[in-house]
Amino acid sequence: MTIRWAYLKRVLAGAIFGLYVAHLLYFLNPQVDITPVRLATVTIIYGLICGLLFGTVLWLFRIVRVRLFGRPETNGEYRAHGFGYVVLAAFISAALYWMHLYVFRIGYLPIGAVRVLSKATNLITATAFALLILWILERNADRRRSRLIFVTGVVLIAISSFFLYQRRDSYRTEKQSVVVADVGTVAGQRPILIVAVRNLPYDWILTLTGEGSLPFFDQARSRGYFTRLEPFPTTDQEALWASIATGKLPFRNGVTGRFAYRTALNGPDPSERFLLLPSGVGFRIWGLIPPVERIAPQLPSGDVLPFWTLFERVGLHTAVVDWPSVRGPQRAPVVAPASVQRFNGAGAARERIMRGLMSDLSAAEGIRAAASDRNTTLVVGALNGFEQAQRAIHIFTNDLPPRSTMKGEVLRAYAEQLDTLLGSLARQFPDHLLVVISPSGPVAPALATTPYAMFRDWIANEDPGADDGFVLISGAGIAHPVKPSSAAPDDVVPTVLYAAGLPIGRDMDGRVLTDAFADELLRRNALSLVQTYEAKQLLVRRGGA
Repeated sequence: MTIRWAYLKRVLAGAIFGLYVAHLLYFLNPQVDITPVRLATVTIIYGLICGLLFGTVLWLFRIVRVRLFGRPETNGEYRAHGFGYVVLAAFISAALYWMHLYVFRIGYLPIGAVRVLSKATNLITATAFALLILWILERNADRRRSRLIFVTGVVLIAISSFFLYQRRDSYRTEKQSVVVADVGTVAGQRPILIVAVRNLPYDWILTLTGEGSLPFFDQARSRGYFTRLEPFPTTDQEALWASIATGKLPFRNGVTGRFAYRTALNGPDPSERFLLLPSGVGFRIWGLIPPVERIAPQLPSGDVLPFWTLFERVGLHTAVVDWPSVRGPQRAPVVAPASVQRFNGAGAARERIMRGLMSDLSAAEGIRAAASDRNTTLVVGALNGFEQAQRAIHIFTNDLPPRSTMKGEVLRAYAEQLDTLLGSLARQFPDHLLVVISPSGPVAPALATTPYAMFRDWIANEDPGADDGFVLISGAGIAHPVKPSSAAPDDVVPTVLYAAGLPIGRDMDGRVLTDAFADELLRRNALSLVQTYEAKQLLVRRGGA
């Protein structure tokens, strides 16, 4: 049985799609080391599967079309067909690269990986236009020239694949057997209190303090450090919280969505897994070769250490209360304040709001009890009830409801309770450095799911500010800059480590928010670095020892 050239062209169309998708997997997952052997293996497997699958389907469509409508009249002349599918597959692949670079805005990638992805997008687009020129030449070619053009297209695709493989910086950290950490003289002398409030946007704080309903925030803004938290685009808040807890972007901690994927092409090593976003990337259908094992990322820090573990590794005691996905001890229920009568107008949602408030009051008691222990250097807690209250009254936008509405009254009443809790912690522990963070607003930025939505976002992309939170730092030695620079989620951990007199990990992606500290503290607390906190053995060397 002879294999027809028209069938081979359709196979090539599917193969070029699989080939470029295989490369895209590595561009989106820079934690996976890419080698020529690995890339060639993956490319061949993806190319064969996609080529045979899509090529056979397209050929069956042609058979059905011929059976229904017959063959077109050619007057005995040779009619070239099938190469247009190759061109179409190349343009679709270029569109996929372009969408991941500009539409989906995969913000968890490091700058180096973004640059490589941009070069790859330009290369594939140029290849698609070159194939388009070959297709135009093939339309009126005879049998011999058509086959020659087909072979030229195969060579062109092979050359483009060769140039897609580029040397990249190593995104892995060498975890040596022994790493020495130089701990400053101020380490352990000043305890730190960190409180995270879920889904309290920056703009809401400005509005509510302007209304005079949040005295603690108003005072902290006027005397301490208060800036906007502008996280990376993400489709899942787990990635955001993991970066808050580790100081590393998701390509390092491994949390890029709700699930990771383990296939036959990458081993059980966490750094070898393809960590794909569950939405916006369609590889769950054709990009993952069976058998596929779906893995829920370990939270709250993925495959790296959270910052409270870093404190413990250098011998400092910590306490964690109600941080997302961290199980803590059970606490006795607390009594709700009398001001909760303002929630009576919430109707059926009042019970859920009260459960969230009781949870926050209980967490605040746990934070207060842990901070009372003078041997505890770091106390970390999260108040998650505010997010539950928003969901209970169906607030899914970033607009603060007016005070005259039920939703506006409930939100303001709850925000005032949070302000009272934080103010009491600041007054009870004046010697602590208080850090209050809100990593995101009410709604995560939605990815376009239809061609119309993609075109609309491209023409008029209105950022809802969904992940626009804040960072507030108050206490002795904290400066009050008039126009502080915005912070990123991975900036929190380096800043907390510096404030505690601990070295910053070289493998961290964030920076120290130096404008948050007064000049005297900056002179007294020298910045030090350590290769990584995740070495098998960490030797601690005290300053002056």
